[in-house]
Amino acid sequence: MKNINSTWVIAISISFSVLIIVGFNVIKLGAPYILHKKQNISVKGSVSIDFTSDYIVWNGQFYNKDLDLTKSYELMKRDKEKISDFLISNKINDSLVMFKSIQMNKVYKKDYKYNGDGEIVNSEDIFDGYMLSQDIIIESNDVVLVERVANEITDLIAFNVNISSMNPRYYYTKLSDLKIDMIRKAGEDGLLRAKTAVSSSGGSLGSLLLADIGVFQILGKNSNDNFSWGGTLNLLSKEKTAYVTVKQKYSIK
Repeated sequence: MKNINSTWVIAISISFSVLIIVGFNVIKLGAPYILHKKQNISVKGSVSIDFTSDYIVWNGQFYNKDLDLTKSYELMKRDKEKISDFLISNKINDSLVMFKSIQMNKVYKKDYKYNGDGEIVNSEDIFDGYMLSQDIIIESNDVVLVERVANEITDLIAFNVNISSMNPRYYYTKLSDLKIDMIRKAGEDGLLRAKTAVSSSGGSLGSLLLADIGVFQILGKNSNDNFSWGGTLNLLSKEKTAYVTVKQKYSIK
């Protein structure tokens, strides 16, 4: 009986010793993993660049109305010739001008019937003529010239031409190249931020782990345009400012 008890005491002692050793190894092995766990740093680089649009698109419209459709059409032909002569005299080449197809609408006006007290008792729609309209589009890389023409073409109103001028839209034909250059500069800005932050703490920067390019925001220079989640593209300003950010994550050695 004494031998059996001695055997159990020895077995329990051995098991307890193993637990202590295993536990010690867990702590011993676990601590270096925590101490040497890889660290990283996340930064956001950004850049803004001002540029001038090099392409312009202008839209205008002229119209005429007459009770006789043929007469209204003749007036449209007359006004188109006046507009063409104006554009040629201002050095706008025919190849830059597009006259869209004529649109026709029947126009009606209300005819009101009054009683003796001046109250409306009835009304009916009375045909008031055929309204014909035609759009004009000019596209050119001569931005200054088209701007001037867009401002002056309404002078034709003095010659009985019913014409309206829309605000020009401005584009930049080298936008793709500009975007690539901006991504590079934003990345360089982020790298400099990361190096500065890590070196000031006595560390050194490792490899790039992640790079995420944000959406481009192209706003009117010195305008009140707002950034938007999906990106902004201002077309009404000739002078523009482009913004982009690049998020980066680096390892720390």
